[in-house]
Parts: sequence; C-alpha cells; structure tokens
Amino acid sequence: MTDPRIERTEGNDAIYRYIRSEIQFELSLINARVNWLVTSQAFLFVPLTLGARAGGIGASVYYPVIPVLGVMICGLVLISVLAAVWRSHQWRKKAKQGDYSGEDSFATFDIVVPHQPLIPTMGLIGGLGVPVALVSVWIWLLMAPPGV
Repeated sequence: MTDPRIERTEGNDAIYRYIRSEIQFELSLINARVNWLVTSQAFLFVPLTLGARAGGIGASVYYPVIPVLGVMICGLVLISVLAAVWRSHQWRKKAKQGDYSGEDSFATFDIVVPHQPLIPTMGLIGGLGVPVALVSVWIWLLMAPPGV
C-alpha cells in the first residue's frame, strides 16, 4: 500500500502502475528461474539413478559428476533468484516511499529504484554461469569418462 498522503495525479498513478509492472516482472523472473531449476534437477536425477548399480547412488558411473553439476546449477540459479528478490524489494520500497517526483530522493534513486550494480550482475550469473558449469562438466566427462 502507498502512503495516503501521496497526491493522486495522473503522473503519480502512471509511475505507480509502472512500479507494479516491474514488481510483476521480477516475480515472473523468480518463477521462471525456479521452474527451470526444478526441471533441470529432474533431468539430472534420471541418469544418476539409471547409472546406479546395486550399490546405490554412490556406485553410479555418474557419481560425483551429476551431484556436483546439480549443486553448481542450484547455487547459480539461487544467486539469480536472490537478485530478482532484491530488486522486487527495492520496487516495493519505492512504491511505499511517497511522492514520486524524486525531489526528496535526489542522488538516492537512479530514475526510480536505487542504483545497485550488483543486482544485474547477480541476475546474469544464472544465465551465464549455468552454461559455463555445463561446459565444465562436459569437458570433465571428455577428459575423465566415468567407469573407464
């Protein structure tokens, strides 16, 4: 909810709608990243269990390659989800801040939200880090095939 003292103007309403759309965008990013993570983890469990022998998961030809990959992907996606949560929190704070003219928040807000260079970097970690992790595991498998 916004501060009841905020002046209702067409401009303020437009900015508020923009802020709400940005919050919705961040929530959509979180959902997409978590859905992708769950799907990728399911695909990792299948070969791990199929490669298991009578000795259990630890006896799988893909152990510890797949668990290491799974942990790396979880960590990378978690960082990108935290970036979206952080940005969403900033948008919510801005929505509650008050007058959107920016006069009281000079040098604090970059356009609408606080300028935090770390947030976009964290958001990119999932998109850039996951392919790097996958390439690393493929190279690992090429250089040291399991069960050979």
